[in-house]
Amino acid sequence: MSPRPLLLFALPLCLYLDPCVAQQQQPVVLRGFVVTPTAVLPDGLVSILGSKILQVVTFSGWPQASTVDTDSFIFPGLIDLHDHITWNLFPRWRPYELFDSRYEWLQKAAYKIALDEPHGILLADHVLACDADRFGEIKAIVGGATSVVGSLNPTPGTNDNACIIGLARNLDTYAGFDGSVLNHEKVRYEVFPFEMTLADAAQVNADLTSGQLKGFLIHVGEGNPSDAASAREFKMLAKRGGGFLRSGVSVIHGVAFGQAEFTQMEKAHVGLIWSPRSNIELYDATTDVSSAKNAGVKIALAPDWSPSGSDGMLEELKYAATWNASQVPPVFDDADLVKMVTVVPAQLAGADKQIGSIAEGFYADLLLLRKTGTNAYQALLHARPEDVRLVMVGGIPIYGDRDLMERLLPGRQLETIVLCGSPKAIYIEPQKGIPESEKSFRQMSEELRTKLASWGTSLAQLAPCQGTNLN
Repeated sequence: MSPRPLLLFALPLCLYLDPCVAQQQQPVVLRGFVVTPTAVLPDGLVSILGSKILQVVTFSGWPQASTVDTDSFIFPGLIDLHDHITWNLFPRWRPYELFDSRYEWLQKAAYKIALDEPHGILLADHVLACDADRFGEIKAIVGGATSVVGSLNPTPGTNDNACIIGLARNLDTYAGFDGSVLNHEKVRYEVFPFEMTLADAAQVNADLTSGQLKGFLIHVGEGNPSDAASAREFKMLAKRGGGFLRSGVSVIHGVAFGQAEFTQMEKAHVGLIWSPRSNIELYDATTDVSSAKNAGVKIALAPDWSPSGSDGMLEELKYAATWNASQVPPVFDDADLVKMVTVVPAQLAGADKQIGSIAEGFYADLLLLRKTGTNAYQALLHARPEDVRLVMVGGIPIYGDRDLMERLLPGRQLETIVLCGSPKAIYIEPQKGIPESEKSFRQMSEELRTKLASWGTSLAQLAPCQGTNLN
């Protein structure tokens, strides 16, 4: 289910992707409050042909009458550069204690019983592993993301790849861009970079130099700011595999770093990926993003994972906006926060000419939010799950309000779910010969729910439905 062109308004007798459909292909034109990199168009149009954006204009400059009036704010799809997709089926983990570093809670029996051991058993069963990945990707999409990292690691001789080539773009496994190569993408995601062999680390550096890799995303400095071991990891960055303080590298977390480290990161063109909710829940502190911003470091925002972070990008963005409003003075303005989930992560992934913006020639990865008021940025920063009108990946409507989904996908099989009291529709296109991909969302959820019940736990929610729920 890699992103493929959306072919609409075809003759009824034509089959999907048949030559007769291609001949009938016409642009799809969405009308709404369009947020571009340089301006907000109150009455804008996004014209989509196949998988890409053809034009972005104002309604008054559009010569054709055929448009889909969405009554929405139209944003680029959100880009999640820090997640652990197959873990997001678990309910919230509450250890009822704080930790000095990630190495501390990773050794706790409570973590192993609640998360680590069940996760390992799930992934050993490749049918359930597929369910877990697809549930996690749908959860990401419901939360506004169109691109993610951290999905299922494929096992040779299985159908795992069919699950990884999924609903969202998997930037580290299969992005779905022109020239994408399965399991050989230009983004690499490492949870434990200091456990890499020296040869592997040296190869990463060589691939960054050659351009084979555009982004190397690594978990570093995750712990309380006073934790010496976490702070020491910065020095290790400079030595690993010839040195990871270089362009193309982005640090995930960096909670234990300060002004001096961020100044060095900026000089070396190293990015930062910030996950405040998980940091605060586990360590009672988060990254000194004020110092990072003052140093000029590019900062992206991402949810980490559901057990201690947020259920998705929209929830993490709301958390970050609430945290930011409590700072005196605030660290970021509204435009900064919006860029931290769109333009900046695209830059850190080396994909800023393909995604992250609504612009001609970019992939049609879009997030549409119900229009309330006229402040598009505020609408995104405080969006509720039920406000999502549509999520589109590569021109394909994947999730949204049923009226839009039915209009954009006439005659297609849509599955209805009710989210926070609001009926929504999901479009999951099965892959021939891959039984795991033919399951409905309900089927995969029931399989996971049954397995989790045998361990005395439950399937996680897709999205929060009770206010900001910051506790």
